[in-house]
Amino acid sequence: MSTARFEISEVIKESPVISIWLTLSLALFFIGPFLTSSYGDLTHLSKVIFFLPAMAYLFRQQGTGAAPFSLDSTSVLFLSFLFLGLASLLWAPEPKITRITHGALQIFLLFFTLRQLGRTHARALAVSAILAALGTAAVTATITLCFYTSNALAVPLYDSMNGLSQTFPNINQLVATMTAMPSAFILTAAFAFERRALQRTLFLIGAVSCLAFLLLLQRRTGMVAILGGMAVLVMLTRNKKLIIALLSILLCGLFFFFNDISGYASRGDSHRFDVWNAYLDVSMAHPWLGHGLTDEVPTITTQEFPQLPNDILHPHNILLSLFYYMGAAGLALFAGFGLNLVYRIFLDRAFERRVSIVLLAPLTPGLITLMFDGEKVITPYWPSWNCLWIPIALAVAAVHSTDRKTGSSFHENVDDHACR
Repeated sequence: MSTARFEISEVIKESPVISIWLTLSLALFFIGPFLTSSYGDLTHLSKVIFFLPAMAYLFRQQGTGAAPFSLDSTSVLFLSFLFLGLASLLWAPEPKITRITHGALQIFLLFFTLRQLGRTHARALAVSAILAALGTAAVTATITLCFYTSNALAVPLYDSMNGLSQTFPNINQLVATMTAMPSAFILTAAFAFERRALQRTLFLIGAVSCLAFLLLLQRRTGMVAILGGMAVLVMLTRNKKLIIALLSILLCGLFFFFNDISGYASRGDSHRFDVWNAYLDVSMAHPWLGHGLTDEVPTITTQEFPQLPNDILHPHNILLSLFYYMGAAGLALFAGFGLNLVYRIFLDRAFERRVSIVLLAPLTPGLITLMFDGEKVITPYWPSWNCLWIPIALAVAAVHSTDRKTGSSFHENVDDHACR
């Protein structure tokens, strides 16, 4: 992989308006849930900061003949998935038509906007993601310092609100994990291939802040996602810095495990298999087309399934949620879309380009996180977007930024015209 140098300030000077807009937008997505527990407020802010400008950008691109809505195999599968989700409102027991349609429109705009930005402003998109991730790192570092000035190191973050209640809202550890995960890997990938000492140091501090935050939450989901995401990065890039980072994270995980063996042992598998079996039984009532999108799966009580430790609000698995909502048809379309995207990534060898590895890095850890904590699929902006739709859209941008027809890449001079 080429590691030619670049200067963040130079990229911003090339596309100042796009860079500022994308940095503010991604910062809202990556940082917002740490600062407010009102996701409705974040949704309204995202309309003004990202979605309305995104519509203007797409229509302007359409007017110049850039064809931002052109169809390929990936976009056809994506649109088919969204269409089935909207169609499922016809048989949903309590359809929330306005909310689901709103969510589908936002996901549509995110997908096509980032795909087109991958074609026209790939470097600005990557730099904006890095800057937004650095903002997340600053927030996670502040939360960590505030929390551990009032709590012992052995106490998991957000296990209490001591030290946080006067400054930060009480979000649960699941939301904290989903929110911090993409920033940790964007900064890790940026650090691994940076040569300038100042930028490398800044990226390292940011990555350590986010990864330490995730480890201090002491959630097994987060630890598995970090290890899995880092392992994939190592296999794709064979970068020595990432191998050292992977080993360091493994040692930190072992430290927390041996520091509280009885605690981890007592949690067992958190009854995940019982939860999944219960929701699989419920989903099998409508296996082909699902129950229809309602934005919420039903609560399963201990009266219905005595093997459960308590009433369960959702399946803790994005694929099982998808199966409940949209059945085997929805699962097949989503799997086809995902496999097609992975095929495109390897066909174009997107992971060999520096801009692309920064944009691709959040995809694997995000999806792993949702294998244990996922619930909502098609919905307006929600913290789970940081592990699902945003990493997917960034990956689509990465594929298009390495289109061999345009020669787009983060470091090739032939690309400079595409970033202006």
